[in-house]
Amino acid sequence: MANLEKIIDDALRSFSLELVEIERAPRGLLRVFIDRPEGKGFVTVEDCGKVSNQLSHALTVENVEYERLEISSPGLDRVLKTAKDFWRFRGQPVRVRLNTMVENRKRFDGVVSGVEEDEVTFLIADGEQSAKSMGKSGKAKKVVDKAASAGSESDKTVCVNLSQIEKARLIPQF
Repeated sequence: MANLEKIIDDALRSFSLELVEIERAPRGLLRVFIDRPEGKGFVTVEDCGKVSNQLSHALTVENVEYERLEISSPGLDRVLKTAKDFWRFRGQPVRVRLNTMVENRKRFDGVVSGVEEDEVTFLIADGEQSAKSMGKSGKAKKVVDKAASAGSESDKTVCVNLSQIEKARLIPQF
């Protein structure tokens, strides 16, 4: 998969686009999600068409097996994977699923409030989160009341290492 990611990333660079995610689905479907860098607008249908043509040729040359290729924007509920993703969407609501239990929970909704190296801080309504969360060391870490912010007095901040996040998606706001 690492080689596939490099092939796709190289092709996208020529269009000033970024790779968000690669999915392999049943019956040979290869799905590629692309986006524009922060502040550079949105992915268009024309972008998807150009990338599809370029990738079809690149994947054939590199002997990558697939039956169908689908190019798409990440959508309103885009996946967040890297510290860069979380930084870009700080202040936005996110649905998070962890790969380790945190106070008997693996899921929560929160707002991305900060990113430092490999740790993401979420603001969570008090009713949404219990009193502890996991820190960098994997040990329980005290949740601190949110101070000096527009949130409610009962909001808490939770710091989670990127390695603990199984999946995180933006929650669309309408």
